[in-house]
Amino acid sequence: MDYENFIRDKLIKRQKPDFKQIEYQLQRSLRDLKTAEANLEIDLTWSFTIAYHSMIRTGRALMYSKGYLPTAKNSHKTIVEFTRLALGDEYQSLIGKFNRMRRKRHDFIYETKNHITTHEAKSSLESAKKLIDKIIAIVKQDDPQMGLF
Repeated sequence: MDYENFIRDKLIKRQKPDFKQIEYQLQRSLRDLKTAEANLEIDLTWSFTIAYHSMIRTGRALMYSKGYLPTAKNSHKTIVEFTRLALGDEYQSLIGKFNRMRRKRHDFIYETKNHITTHEAKSSLESAKKLIDKIIAIVKQDDPQMGLF
């Protein structure tokens, strides 16, 4: 993978992989996914938003496992784009959903738009689960000793 454009644009920086931090991010993303599922009956928009945050944590874990850290500049967008590059063409549809979720979450948090349907909320959970499963598999390849999974 060529992440040099991200480095050149100061969107990411190199760091030594910290598998404890990676494990923490993945554990938290799984907990976020459960929280999102539990919130379906309470608030669709928050359920969607929490599912998105589980994906962000998972993308961050992927970045950490590859030896990178997002900077503060456009961090959510950078994580989505980094994940797109790392996973490749096979996952373009899933990453497209991830990016649309990023924009909708932004509207909810910063514009106070409350516009998530039941279908969107449930679909966000499915997308989050797919991304989490894929990234856990990648991270396990990088560190087979990881005891979490």
